[in-house]
Amino acid sequence: MNPHFPRLFSPIALAGRPLKNRIAFPAVVSLYAREHLITPRWMDYYAERAKGGAAMLVTEGLSVHESSSPQPGVVTLFDDRNDELLRQAAQAVEQHDCRFVGQLWHVGRQALWNPVAAPWGVSDLPDAYSWSVPHVMSVDEIQILIDAYTSAAQRLQRAGFSGVELHGAHGYLIGQFLSPWSNTRTDEYGGGVEGRTRFAREVIASVRATCGKEFIVGLKMPGDEGVDRGIQGEEAKRLAQRIARNDAPDYYAFSQGNFSLSLENHVPDMHFPPGPFLPLIKDLRSSLPGIPVMAMGRIVDAAHAEKILEDGGGDLIGLARALIADAALPRKAARGETVRPCVFSNVCWGEIHGGKAMACLHNPELAQHDEASFLPPRAATRKKIAVVGAGVAGLQAAWVLAARGHDVTLFGSANPGGKARLEANLPGRAEIAKVYRYQLLRAQEYQVKFELGVHAGYEILEQIAPQAVVLATGSRMRAPDSLKEGAQRALSLHDYSSRAPLPTDGFRNAVLFDQDHTQATYAAAEHMAGRFQQLTIVTPRTQLGRSVPYVNLIGIYRRLYQTRVEILSAHLPVSYNGEEVTLHNVFNGDQTVLSDVALFAYATPRIAHGPLAPRLREAGMDVYLVGDCFAPRNMMAAIHEAHERALRI
Repeated sequence: MNPHFPRLFSPIALAGRPLKNRIAFPAVVSLYAREHLITPRWMDYYAERAKGGAAMLVTEGLSVHESSSPQPGVVTLFDDRNDELLRQAAQAVEQHDCRFVGQLWHVGRQALWNPVAAPWGVSDLPDAYSWSVPHVMSVDEIQILIDAYTSAAQRLQRAGFSGVELHGAHGYLIGQFLSPWSNTRTDEYGGGVEGRTRFAREVIASVRATCGKEFIVGLKMPGDEGVDRGIQGEEAKRLAQRIARNDAPDYYAFSQGNFSLSLENHVPDMHFPPGPFLPLIKDLRSSLPGIPVMAMGRIVDAAHAEKILEDGGGDLIGLARALIADAALPRKAARGETVRPCVFSNVCWGEIHGGKAMACLHNPELAQHDEASFLPPRAATRKKIAVVGAGVAGLQAAWVLAARGHDVTLFGSANPGGKARLEANLPGRAEIAKVYRYQLLRAQEYQVKFELGVHAGYEILEQIAPQAVVLATGSRMRAPDSLKEGAQRALSLHDYSSRAPLPTDGFRNAVLFDQDHTQATYAAAEHMAGRFQQLTIVTPRTQLGRSVPYVNLIGIYRRLYQTRVEILSAHLPVSYNGEEVTLHNVFNGDQTVLSDVALFAYATPRIAHGPLAPRLREAGMDVYLVGDCFAPRNMMAAIHEAHERALRI
């Protein structure tokens, strides 16, 4: 019995196949495939999580039929070229006593990636996100897809996979059959619970008949779609119970939301409480006695998972984003070691939704070979190194350099964290603090020397005579270029966030000029909206949130509109006289004047701050710039760049 988490590290079996613990990695699209073919990085993505101690991995969606119109980064199971690659991937995972389960996926009516594709769907209703209207399948075409699911399962079984999971959540094909919101058929595949579950039941029965009862067959389906007339708790019970009556899945996984505005429930961000849907999942589990249920949805760490098992909230624990942040979470938790925490920023989801390969905010080693056992390699020569700046770039560089054996001294603010610390103090952004707290733990572990509250000017650096200096001194926001008058009265968002509350001077309103489009900017907007009678957000773009993952942007818009924030797009500020802001429409030149403005704040492209570099180089020191002082970007770029630079010094 594990002394730290006895329930989490207790065994369970699915379809007679043993799982060494209760930790499962649910399906998370990576887009690591290329032209639908498995790549070495795709294999490493899963193999490292198996090495890290998870008991079961569910692949990202694997396309079962060409009518599913997958993105090129998605693996297709109807391509013979993947056969040997699937075998290699299964071997890489299963050798670590980890069950590899392939998720069988058909997107149904959704068409996001191929502009000339004709998606197959259940009814003639448009997809809620892409607004694509599908070809409505005939009964014969439905049978073609049942055969495609079955063939895909057989292919995975031959490759050495332990089982499959049928993806019936998030508004994809199986979910479209199940939901009265998307299924308006009047034949045997529509109508009541019997008809709407028929497709799922026939797929399960066909896979069982061909693959046998010792091949895991799981079903992922909605617990609550979050839309009127959709699947909600009681309807989910009825559907799951009917599916289980004849040939029950080996486990259920209940996930929330679809591609309507409820999509944010699919990957609840840090504005949601931990485990926001666990009461629903627990209730659904109680209606399915004897069938294991996977709990999922913002489960933050091993302690949280242990409590869920103790409370009867699940039989398996689905840790998706937490295992992206740290592939070795199970092994580390079992030993009581420090785990890199997930902060639920959804950067990972935003990257893949933008068509890019997955990345993590502060796991630079994601999907690299030996990720689960990564340690910075020892340097050939030990050096005395000064790191200037205690934001996330400086902290990352400092701990990695020290882990490599260098003698590292970190100079910075008395309160490390830099702008991440400011962001963590804004509404709904507290978990950002986990990033720099983790970095501080690693720096202390590797004996970085801290000189906090010390301004590391040239004279101080000259006294300690480092052989190399890493500058991570950040950046500052520039006054808006369009502001011809009153720039001195305006306040950067960084300054606003770092100061005590400002007096309103009798005026009612505030204006925020948004040329940044990040989650931190909108968290600051929420803070302003709570202090002023009226906040107006002004942006030269046609909409907000260009840098925000769509799943998070939904919540941002909801919170802003609920607080009656006015959003004025396609405008630039021209002047601010302390009481009035004059704006210019970027398309037609019309002017708008906002009155009674006590605060005009701006979030704009930044100016790098690295004044020490030239003088240090003149003195013969090796100088490296990382993060914003090299080129102002985002937090992920700062951390990843500092990490890579520290590995090369």
